[in-house]
Amino acid sequence: MLTSKSSCWSLLWVCLFVLMSPVMAQNSGASSEQASTHLKADSQLMKLPSKPSAAAAEFAAADAGFDVAGEGDQLLITVFGQPDLGADVVVGTNGSISLPLVGTLMVKGKTASEIANLFADRLLQGQYLLNPKVAVKLGQQISRSFSVLGEVLRPGRFPLQGSITVLDALSLAGGVSPRADKYLRILRRTGVDGQTELAQFASIRLDFDDEKNQEQFIAKILPNDVLIVGQQKNFYVYGEVRRPGMYPMEDELNVMRVLSIGGGMTERGSNSRIVIHRKALDGQIKEISARITDVVLPGDVVFINERIF
Repeated sequence: MLTSKSSCWSLLWVCLFVLMSPVMAQNSGASSEQASTHLKADSQLMKLPSKPSAAAAEFAAADAGFDVAGEGDQLLITVFGQPDLGADVVVGTNGSISLPLVGTLMVKGKTASEIANLFADRLLQGQYLLNPKVAVKLGQQISRSFSVLGEVLRPGRFPLQGSITVLDALSLAGGVSPRADKYLRILRRTGVDGQTELAQFASIRLDFDDEKNQEQFIAKILPNDVLIVGQQKNFYVYGEVRRPGMYPMEDELNVMRVLSIGGGMTERGSNSRIVIHRKALDGQIKEISARITDVVLPGDVVFINERIF
């Protein structure tokens, strides 16, 4: 009787196994497919390029020189276990510093770690210490700064910390004043016969709505750059016009446009009796007979005379 029951149970388990086999096979296939998908995704992640994006590379390049010492920079030097050998020094105009025991070290263009290694080598060579451990930290970096001058709300010199664009520089200076000119000039140091001098590098039109200027606004500022926002240039129109007065300069301004800005001539005005009073290089004021197509320069006074008849 027990044997018969055992046979029945065995037969039942066989039937259940046969019925469940397709389901188990399907689940197994799904698990295998899911595992394959994960492996494929993992392999794709492993194959992702390790090269940084162009933007990241550009920022890295701009920040690469941040740890480099220059003229006027502060160096905080520590020699572990030897407090008397530490120093708080400023890099001189010749790019050197003077340290205890070793004397003068040329540090301009070197990183903090390179300066530390140089000082440690000198201490070791002079047999002052058997195993000198030196640490150098860059304090205030005067050499990495830029200036914003002219018609801005907060003109002055600013530290160049990290990557700063032209637009960032104007923002740090508080933005342009109401009297600002339409153009920003950037002066940059260039090498001439082994010497460096400031020369105009770029001129940017201060039109923030013009998409053509966007690339110039996001251009990077370099150490010692000087940004100058000039005062707004004006012209004057008087005589037989409806709205005489002073007006801001425009690009490609001529006498016809001046008359339009001044509200047009009055009934007594004569377009054949227009003169321009212009200041010459020697400071003298010259009177120039003008036609409506003549160019008007900054500071010009356009005068419209009355008709003779």
